[in-house]
Amino acid sequence: CTAKMNLSDEVDLEDYVSRPDKISAAEIAAICQEAGMHAVRKNRYVILPKDFEKGYRTNVKKPDTDFDFYK
Repeated sequence: CTAKMNLSDEVDLEDYVSRPDKISAAEIAAICQEAGMHAVRKNRYVILPKDFEKGYRTNVKKPDTDFDFYK
């Protein structure tokens, strides 16, 4: 999904693959798309690691967000 994206040299995609969260291919594509959109919103042509981090946090929900109702 990053083939046509202009990534910064600091972007380490291996860091996101090695994280313990199990994510699907659709979520990976959504993370890439969100990172690109975040860079566009900031009027940048280069995608930075912070853009990928924001996309990751937006698309990967943490399991600790359970409601008290379900406990």
